[in-house]
Amino acid sequence: MTYLAVFEDKSRGVRRADLIAALERDWPTAVILERQGSQKSRDVVWSYTNDSQELEGYSHVDGTCIYLDSPLALAARFALWYRGLVPAEIDLVFCDDGYSFDGSIEAGMSVDDVIAIADDS
Repeated sequence: MTYLAVFEDKSRGVRRADLIAALERDWPTAVILERQGSQKSRDVVWSYTNDSQELEGYSHVDGTCIYLDSPLALAARFALWYRGLVPAEIDLVFCDDGYSFDGSIEAGMSVDDVIAIADDS
């Protein structure tokens, strides 16, 4: 399933270089497939494998959203990590690609708290 971590402030997007540096620092086994996407909406594209779980992620070119194609628990981990790249005063929303649920990711939340956003729908 595809999950999103998104915010609306187009003036405050996470810069490509900052996202790449954070991925390399915090997810050293992630493979960065593209550093500047070839599609109009995609920018940085990466994959990550942990045990039997796989994630494919990419950022929107404006830096205000990451798309996470993975099991929920792994998407929640990445969404929570992304919260640390987004200024605290900006509301970061976790949802699925069909917007069947959504909720804000706050600083200090746990992975289980983020998972609960989906489970409470």
